Amino acid sequence: MPLLPKLRVIVDREPQSGAWNMAVDEVLLQSAIFGEIASLRIYRWHEPTASLGYFQRELDFRTQDRFVGLPAVRRLTGGGTLIHDHELTYSLALPGSQQLFGRPIELYGIVHSGFIATLLRYGVEIRTRGTSNRLEQEPFLCFLREDENDLLLNRHKILGSAQRRRRGAILQHGGLILHRSSIAPEILGIFDLCSSLLASNWPIFVRDLAAELVSRIAESSEFSDLSCDEKRLAQQLQENSYSKLNLCQDSSNCDSE
Repeated sequence: MPLLPKLRVIVDREPQSGAWNMAVDEVLLQSAIFGEIASLRIYRWHEPTASLGYFQRELDFRTQDRFVGLPAVRRLTGGGTLIHDHELTYSLALPGSQQLFGRPIELYGIVHSGFIATLLRYGVEIRTRGTSNRLEQEPFLCFLREDENDLLLNRHKILGSAQRRRRGAILQHGGLILHRSSIAPEILGIFDLCSSLLASNWPIFVRDLAAELVSRIAESSEFSDLSCDEKRLAQQLQENSYSKLNLCQDSSNCDSE
């Protein structure tokens, strides 16, 4: 399997707002399209935030009492609503010229195997679900849905990922649940399910995770930040596109998931 020549790695120092996080993910996808830049980003959220799947109706979210007053954003990828609270999130943007995989779905396995290997070193044994169970009426929350690529700990989904493709480039992002959120207490995290070395070695774990993912994707890596142009574009997207929920009114005009 030919690896990418180089992967840019961005580890956010501080948690950020939902609007900023989703704006940056879109910027990384655009940089993959127009600049042939491959990027891995690891980030967090500074307050509990809901992200709606690209095709979800805002009305369905607003009518649920437990989400009243909760900051919300619409993400580029599909699926159900995610509650980002005690979570570590990653995004990976790859240009259309990549030869790492033949089918985009293979990227789930590449990335998730990196999470499995890293978590195992910290005493957390997780596994891939392996089968899908699609219901006619799917649960509203994404982490209550079942997909074959999900990562499970004691039968509980602790990591799920989704993709968006544009002009051959691909954005994949996903969240690793650390603790249950008071907003969605039915969804458990690693620290609710087992004891591990993660809590006392958190900065090292993030570094190890980034290194493990890089080893499966690229021949070399460079830790950096967004360029000045990327930051300006992210600020524009944050203000104009992600500071309020935006509906895709016509799914036939939306990019593929």
